[in-house]
Amino acid sequence: MESWSYVSHENIDREKFNRALNKCVLNSELYAQIFFWDILHPNWDLLVYGDYLKLVPLPYKRKWFYNTFRQPIFIRAIPLIGVFTENDFMQLKGALEANSKLTHLNFSDGSIAKFPEQGMYQYLELQNTVVDQRALYGTNAKRILKKNADVLSFGSISESMTFLNFFREHVGHKYDTLSDEVYERLKNLMEESFKLNIGRFEVAYHLEKPVAMVFYIDFKGVRYYIKGASNETAKDLGAMFHLLDKGITDAVSLEMRGFDFVGSNQKGLADFNKKFGAVDRFYGVLKENEFFWPINRFIKP
Repeated sequence: MESWSYVSHENIDREKFNRALNKCVLNSELYAQIFFWDILHPNWDLLVYGDYLKLVPLPYKRKWFYNTFRQPIFIRAIPLIGVFTENDFMQLKGALEANSKLTHLNFSDGSIAKFPEQGMYQYLELQNTVVDQRALYGTNAKRILKKNADVLSFGSISESMTFLNFFREHVGHKYDTLSDEVYERLKNLMEESFKLNIGRFEVAYHLEKPVAMVFYIDFKGVRYYIKGASNETAKDLGAMFHLLDKGITDAVSLEMRGFDFVGSNQKGLADFNKKFGAVDRFYGVLKENEFFWPINRFIKP
């Protein structure tokens, strides 16, 4: 009889992992790829059903002498690789409870079970032509794109530190909880994406100075908007609207099928993304706290 087993990082059979992934609809999902996990959560573990029939990558971490599973930063959701039923998910929850005191995980397939919480992101289905694509833009986006196009220029760069320095200078204060280790992982992701020829830095310039930057990953027909940053000049000129319009229309020209905004749960960012015609998509959020009172009051999933 098939059953679930917990496989530590060093014992993961990567050939079987990729074989199972290639049979799954998540094959084209960036967040299901081994290289993505290796960079953003080194030493990740794996739950395996049978002989790699169903797989669940797990962000294991040891904290306060206890095992925890917490959603890694920059990985939106845990992929459920294989065909999952509600019963499978109940068994998965049992395995998580048996191996962890604290769990906070997002799951890409929110339809297989009733989750107490949902997260959301915005996704844009790409059309066949740029004209058709821009027809999906909101009135405000169309209005902004008519302005300042003549005072902005666009280009690309390849240096990760140029992007990261700009990001930290102009929007880093919004992410003051990001440690140097987290920035290092983001840098590693950028550099690996360039090695794989799937990463892009796009820049908007005003008077030959950068005012906005974005980092994309193009993976199997989808452009992922991983991170972006802009300064006050960019906000005055609507430069991020122009830069994202370029990113979207370039993706249409490359005959990609989707533009993934990656986030956001925040209403302001979500509303911004929707101005380009993006719609909400959802994932399930599982939180479990096995610590006893009063510890569970101070340690939250």
